Amino acid sequence: MNGPGGSQAVPDLTQERPIGEEERSSIAAQVARLSVPAKVDLAVKGNREVRRILSRDASSMVARAVIGSPKLTEDDIISYAASSMTHEDVLRFIAESRQWTANRQVVSALIQNPRTPPPSAIRFLKSCQTSELRVLSQNRSLSATVRQEARRLLAQRH
Repeated sequence: MNGPGGSQAVPDLTQERPIGEEERSSIAAQVARLSVPAKVDLAVKGNREVRRILSRDASSMVARAVIGSPKLTEDDIISYAASSMTHEDVLRFIAESRQWTANRQVVSALIQNPRTPPPSAIRFLKSCQTSELRVLSQNRSLSATVRQEARRLLAQRH
């Protein structure tokens, strides 16, 4: 499914470099035209911008390939955890990783992300401070289950 133009563009998508807004939309269009196997391959080899685009892909296979990339950095994980566009499989995988959840920024981003599966978000609520629980219990963008659990923990502390 990669035409001659698609396969030529792939090497450009693997080099880490600053990317402007116009080029970003061009890259997104290139990536959208790829087949799922090509996206999986690119998820492992692609640069930061390509991985960010692919972390939002509808295919869970592509999302898992992104999270398995050897090029991932702590900053990538924080941005995936905070983005409401990130695939749920990526968020679930991050939440299950002890290495990544050792970072308080990652945990906080996961809890506040409305797409994080509620069981994953609830697991981290016990580590929140009272003031954080108060804010979370009233955050309407979160699932009712997460808000309710934040309220319950808040009530226990008082």
